Amino acid sequence: MKEIIYDEKSIINLKMFGIEIPALKSRKTKTIEALLEDSELFQLKDQWLKTLNPYNISREDLERIHSENYLRSLFSDSPDACLKKAYELVNPDGSFNRYKPETAVAPLSDLLQQILNSCAGTYYSTRKALETGFCYFMGGGMHHGHGDFGHGFCPTNDIMIAAARILAERSAENIWIIDVDAHKGDGTADIAGNFDSIKTLSVHMADGWPLDEPEYDAQGNFNRAYCKSDIDIELRKEEENSYIPRMKEGLSQMEERFGKPDLAIILLGVDPYEKDELLSTDTMKLTEEQMLERDQQIFGFLDSRSIPSAYTMAGGYGSYSWKAHYNFLNWVLKNE
Repeated sequence: MKEIIYDEKSIINLKMFGIEIPALKSRKTKTIEALLEDSELFQLKDQWLKTLNPYNISREDLERIHSENYLRSLFSDSPDACLKKAYELVNPDGSFNRYKPETAVAPLSDLLQQILNSCAGTYYSTRKALETGFCYFMGGGMHHGHGDFGHGFCPTNDIMIAAARILAERSAENIWIIDVDAHKGDGTADIAGNFDSIKTLSVHMADGWPLDEPEYDAQGNFNRAYCKSDIDIELRKEEENSYIPRMKEGLSQMEERFGKPDLAIILLGVDPYEKDELLSTDTMKLTEEQMLERDQQIFGFLDSRSIPSAYTMAGGYGSYSWKAHYNFLNWVLKNE
């Protein structure tokens, strides 16, 4: 049976820390509630719904992909500086950006444990995928986390933590990372460049964050947002109708160039959805029907080749994003 991991302790609840980024907890809760409202799926919930994660993420797991200096700062008595930078909470003039600490009900430092719990959920999904062929984790997808810094709401990179641990355990020899979040998976591309056995595909907006600054600054320093994936597919505004054929072409190129992997990890971001509420996704507007077709095409490609597949949620913002997750998962479970 295909499985979905929904673990309360792995949900990153930004609002409790005074962070006003529209990454809502309801994206996960509403998806599960809607699935359980179906009488057929409700009767089978013990087979497909997993709510307890037996795994943790250790310092050793992070050391495989992150620099010693960065981890020293992240695990200091006050990791707030790293977290504020990663979640872009402070403007250059020192004012707060989408951040009201006076409304927080927990210290910002406590957010780190939620992040690590989410990383553990992604790792759990890879283990389950290798066992059953398919697992969907209700969380994860922090693809902007680099080896020595975090940005784009990603203090670390759960995808690469999970992949590196799977390789270290020799549970797989070759891994694909398929990223269809609206934003380029720059951190994943950067870190994966250190692993010959990890190959990356990123389908993303050609314009806008994190590609909204020059590739090189005035001093000639390289902007690492431009680190190349093995295959990058960039789409410009109003190219939505070419999204799915170009994505399928990218999947075919992965197969042609790298052969069949032992595991695929998919970042099934729903921020390309036309109802997404994050301003930086405005140049990509897929309809609800296009979103479902996108997800079905990825699933079909991997399933037809018997490639074990671990899915994470990645980006999705505002009060409508849950519907795109639900449409796919309802289809997957009903087509068991």
